[in-house]
Amino acid sequence: MKKLIPIMALIASLGAQVEAQDWHSLTATHNLSEDRQVLRLQRGDQNTYGFLDLFGKKADFESVYAEFRARKDIGKGFSVGLEYNGGTDVKDLVRPHLAYSTELGPVFLDVKFSPLESTLGQGQQLGFYGSVALPLGFKVESWVDFDYKNGKITPLGEIEASKELSKDLDLVARAEKYPWQESLQYSLGAKLKF
Repeated sequence: MKKLIPIMALIASLGAQVEAQDWHSLTATHNLSEDRQVLRLQRGDQNTYGFLDLFGKKADFESVYAEFRARKDIGKGFSVGLEYNGGTDVKDLVRPHLAYSTELGPVFLDVKFSPLESTLGQGQQLGFYGSVALPLGFKVESWVDFDYKNGKITPLGEIEASKELSKDLDLVARAEKYPWQESLQYSLGAKLKF
């Protein structure tokens, strides 16, 4: 039941009253490197962001991973917040963080620093997110986190390129690298925006 709490919270948030700055998406991708499918449900607004990833072979989704972040603006682009991470075979953790967000022309940037986390097993984290809308309906977004513990830095992240086909549908190509993966992973799919 404990693992279902963040999942239920994210799903319940999808039914919440939608305001102009709110967004939702459902992305279905096929990981070409591992021959598996991933469904990613995302929701965000000015102060919150969450996603739920379901992983599986064929249509049998046997594992899940979720993150949820809430922030409070403290002025001049800075915010403080909490982030939850958890899922199948992943120890739940909560990270407090200080973040800074800005726009540099067409590029949105977000940097966050978490000095500690609740399990005391992952260490400090410095995270970067960036996105840019390009001409002809193309968009590139990426995130990278650097975990620091016992003098060792562990990077992880994703980069995604998308092409808008209609107001509500994008084609996506994604590359990702996590510590448990031997090499870079590649995925192709589609994103439904609602």
